Amino acid sequence: MSTQLSADTRARILEAAWDLARNEGPGAVSMKAIAAAAGVSRQLVYFHYENRAGLLVAMARHQDRRSGFIDRVLATRALAPIESLEALMREWCAYIPEILPVARALEAALTTGDEGSSAWRDRFDDLWRAFRIPVERVAADGGLAEGWTPDTATDWIWAQVQPASYEHLVEVRGWTQEQFAERATAAALGAVLAKR
Repeated sequence: MSTQLSADTRARILEAAWDLARNEGPGAVSMKAIAAAAGVSRQLVYFHYENRAGLLVAMARHQDRRSGFIDRVLATRALAPIESLEALMREWCAYIPEILPVARALEAALTTGDEGSSAWRDRFDDLWRAFRIPVERVAADGGLAEGWTPDTATDWIWAQVQPASYEHLVEVRGWTQEQFAERATAAALGAVLAKR
């Protein structure tokens, strides 16, 4: 019973944190505000997540599972190498609007250098590794353009689809999500893939 209560409490805290980030912005993601929104003590939030960095990572991972994003990423791995890479890029681009509230909080933490910067590195290193898997398959198939290695190609692709780029182009400059996904994918793959 206590394990289920603990899991329910963690889920309630993560849902409250997610709602605060989505509705009020990254500045609202404080341990005190989340505790109040979840109806728990601040000590209980610290007990489950230790610090803001741990909470931010847990929020993102919770959303990855809840939204089915992890399953969609895994499904791309069954495709041929280039198709797998393109499908993964499109899945990520489609997911950015959903994860953007947490991405904003993580990027703010990185900029200010507070404890959340380790959370940004954790999350975006995970994203880099997810892209590295199909890039490595493309490379093994001889599909990378001359001058690219699996690491540099992954770096380039990863950089093209950062949430900050999405935010600038879609929310500031008025691109559609579809335009962003299409152009980011075409530009990144056009640069790193060998011409066939």
